[in-house]
Amino acid sequence: MTLITQIEDKGAVVAWSPIGQHADVIALGSKEKGGIGFDDYGGELELYDLNITKEGGDSSTPTLLGSLKTSTRFGSIAWSSASASSGIDGSNVTSTGILAGGLLDGTVNLWKPSSIMNELPDATLASVSLPNNNNDGSSSSGSAGGVSTLKFNPHADSRHLLATGTSTGHVWMMDCTTPENGSIVNVYSPGGEGAKSQGGEITQVSWNSQVSHILASSCANGTVVVWDTRQKKPWCELRCEANCPVSDMAWNPTQGLHMMTASEG
Repeated sequence: MTLITQIEDKGAVVAWSPIGQHADVIALGSKEKGGIGFDDYGGELELYDLNITKEGGDSSTPTLLGSLKTSTRFGSIAWSSASASSGIDGSNVTSTGILAGGLLDGTVNLWKPSSIMNELPDATLASVSLPNNNNDGSSSSGSAGGVSTLKFNPHADSRHLLATGTSTGHVWMMDCTTPENGSIVNVYSPGGEGAKSQGGEITQVSWNSQVSHILASSCANGTVVVWDTRQKKPWCELRCEANCPVSDMAWNPTQGLHMMTASEG
């Protein structure tokens, strides 16, 4: 495999634009202090054009299209092609989709990529602090833990649904139907009210490739929970035989009953 281009000195989480006319655009959310020059805690979101598919483009020099500062660094990032027709409100969202950033302070931010590219003041659609639940399902004050992973639902009729996982072992769903005026319609657990922690950091969330309301979450305690988000309850739980941390998991893109996991150890 040949190296096409690179952006140096960037410790970051990354997302590729799902929009065809912006196929060369990527988003970088700073994960480390190196190269950022902001402060010990703050982060930065940057959009780059890699110039790798355009005729006559110079792939050796990625172009910075826009950036903005965040209060803390990133734990995860996702980019959806959701538009106004699928529930996301705002005319600027339709051309470039919507970006979600999971931050280390338990906040999920939603942005308009088009506004970041054009340096417009309305880039932030919403900023949501996830709930902090105890192991017994009760809520308490304090941080919900870092947002370690998040994924938009890939199905056309459900692209407004965002699944998130935290370092404290909780999975949260966000209904992004109308992220305007700094608000989110709903934040809830796929396990319903009083849902407990999965028992360790959530390492990955993944939507089933065939059924839009089936979600899986892998955990550092060696478990994978498959959720029925319509029924708001677990459908099943899988456990690594040696209780090794499950570092990643993915559904078969063409077979909804096949899942692959990666374990440490």
